[in-house]
Amino acid sequence: MGLCKPLDTDLDTKRGMRASGTANVRVAVLCRHNLSILEPGDKIHTYEKIMALARHAEVTLFTPYGYASRKMRLHMRIVHVSSSGLIFVLLLAFALFRHRKDYDCIYSRDPLLVAFAVPLKAFGKALIIEMNGIPSREAKIQRQTHRMRFPQLTPVICAAIWLTEAFAIRSADLVFPVTEKMRRYILNEYRADAERAIVIPNSVDTTVFRPLENKRTEIRHQLGIERGIVVLYLSTFSARWRGSDQLFQVAYDIQRKRRDIVFLVVGFGPLLAEIRSKVTEHGIQNQMLFVGAVDHWQIPFYFSAADFYVYDATPTGYELVGVHGPCPTKILESMSCCRPVIAPNEVEIQDMMRKSNGGFCASSLREMEYLIERFADSPELARSMGMSARRYVEANYDLTCLTELSVKLMSKVVHRWNLEMDNDTCEGITVT
Repeated sequence: MGLCKPLDTDLDTKRGMRASGTANVRVAVLCRHNLSILEPGDKIHTYEKIMALARHAEVTLFTPYGYASRKMRLHMRIVHVSSSGLIFVLLLAFALFRHRKDYDCIYSRDPLLVAFAVPLKAFGKALIIEMNGIPSREAKIQRQTHRMRFPQLTPVICAAIWLTEAFAIRSADLVFPVTEKMRRYILNEYRADAERAIVIPNSVDTTVFRPLENKRTEIRHQLGIERGIVVLYLSTFSARWRGSDQLFQVAYDIQRKRRDIVFLVVGFGPLLAEIRSKVTEHGIQNQMLFVGAVDHWQIPFYFSAADFYVYDATPTGYELVGVHGPCPTKILESMSCCRPVIAPNEVEIQDMMRKSNGGFCASSLREMEYLIERFADSPELARSMGMSARRYVEANYDLTCLTELSVKLMSKVVHRWNLEMDNDTCEGITVT
C-alpha cells in the first residue's frame, strides 16, 4: 500500500520558534493509537504527551490512516503510513526513510515501533523511548487474568515481545522510564546503558486538572448529592487484575454501617455490567452513582465534585504491576485537582504520598476501608492534604515543565550524535 504525503498544516508558528531557537529539535513521533477518538486510559495520555511535545518542538507524527485528530493536524505534520495493524508496523521503516530529512530523532512510547525504526540509526537518527510500562509483563498479566483462546501460547508470545523490547531498549539513544524503580528494572532485565536511561515521570496538565468549585456545586446538584462525603472511583473497567469487584465489596461494607458516604463511579468497560449487577443485588445503588463514560475534559469536574479519590486497583492486584513501579496518571490528576488519594501500598507511590502529604497507601482492603472512613470523618484533613497534593504536583509533575526537560535531553543527544557522525565514531552517547 502506498504512502501518503504529509498533510498541509499550518506550521509557521513552529518554524518561527525553531528559527528563534525555542524549538531546536525536530521529532518523528511514532504512534499506532487511534487518536482521532479519545478514550480514557493510555490513549488520552499518549495524545496529551504528543500535543505537549508539539508545543516545544517541530513534530512529524507517523500514524495509520485516519488516526490523527483534526486538532493535531493544526499543530504538527502528519504522515499517514498505511492502514492500521501489521501493515503499519511493516511499512513504518520505509516511511521513516522516505521522510528522513524532516526530523532529527525518533520518539515513541511503544518499544515495538522503535524496534522497527532501528535501521534509521544508519542515517544519523537518534532513538528515544518513553517506558510507561513493560509490554512483555503487561501481556503476561493480561493473558493470565483474561480468558484467552490459546493460553498455551502465552510463554511464546511474551518471549517474542521481550526480545523485541530488549532490542529496542538496547538500541535506543535515550530511554525515559517513568519511575526510578522501572529504571532499575530496565537496567537489570535488559542490560541497558545506565547513562542513557533517565527518569522522566508521568505528568499532568495542571492548567486543566485544577480545583473547580463551580463545577463541584453543579455536578453534585445534577447527581442529587446535597450533603455527604463523595468518594470518586474512576476506571476503564477493562483489566480484571485490578480487582474491581473487591473494591466494591469495600464500598458495600462501608455502606452497611453508614449512610453519609456516596461512591461516585466514573467510567465504562467490559467488566462494569457484572459489577453493577452485584451492586443492585446488594441494594446499595442509591449510594453508588454510576455516571458512565465521560469526555476526558470533563474528568476534572468529577474530581472537583468528590472529596477524595480511591485508585482503581486493590493492594493485592497492584502487586502484579508493582514490580516495575508504574506512576499512575490518574493519581497525579486527582492530586492536581486538590483531591487526596487512597492508593495501593507500593514503594514509589508511598514515597510520593509521604513527600506530598497528599494521601495514604493501603496494604489491604481492611486498611482501605479504614482510610475511607478516616477521610469521611475528617473533611478538614481531606482539604488540607488536597492542597498539599496540588502544590507537590505543580512542583514535580507539571506537563509543560517535564516536556521542556524531555526536549532539552533530546536536543542534547541529537547534537552529540551529529558530532559523533561528523567524527565518524561509534562510541556511546552520554547525557548529563
